[in-house]
Amino acid sequence: MHNKGFCFEKRSFKLFVFSSILEKGIFNKSTKTFTFPKEINFYISSPVDWILEQIATNIIKSKVVTLGENELQTSSIAIVKRSEIKENSIRINAITPIETHSTFIKPDGKKITHYYTPFEKEFSELIDKNMKKKWTAFYKKDCPYSIKIKPLFKGNRNEKIVYFGTGERKTLIKGWKGHFRLEGETAFLQFALDAGLGSRNSQGFGMIEVV
Repeated sequence: MHNKGFCFEKRSFKLFVFSSILEKGIFNKSTKTFTFPKEINFYISSPVDWILEQIATNIIKSKVVTLGENELQTSSIAIVKRSEIKENSIRINAITPIETHSTFIKPDGKKITHYYTPFEKEFSELIDKNMKKKWTAFYKKDCPYSIKIKPLFKGNRNEKIVYFGTGERKTLIKGWKGHFRLEGETAFLQFALDAGLGSRNSQGFGMIEVV
């Protein structure tokens, strides 16, 4: 899973997504750290049952769970009932930012990354292409479905900027939260709900829920 994942051409997909910590942390400016409550919760989702089973089994067997530089103990694991998709159009909420991008080569040879907004047609087009690749990687056959996404908001208030890493390895990533309209075949919508939308799902981007 870590080294290979589910492959399609030159791409590799982990096919899982997770949320941020649901409880709000208090930021300490002097130490540049967050302080969370004694008990925290978060979601993990995947269309691959054995991934979730393995995670749950390992967590239960482990006396200590390492999260970043923190050692935690598991108090409980709960299975959230899956939303059953019965319509070809659903309203969703992005629990974590949905991110789509393209990388271009400048005349000087340097790479530049453009992050799309939900108001650009490429946003929906790239999400559709990405979902088809994930489907093909998992089911090992061409994807017969398509998906469309439309924002149900205006303006930039739902844009989220996330920084990964430090120093020279620090990366800026732009994504979008908020409510969207998702359209497609029910089986494909269900797959998107389980696997996550857009890129960087295994880094915690693109987790969605039905409103």
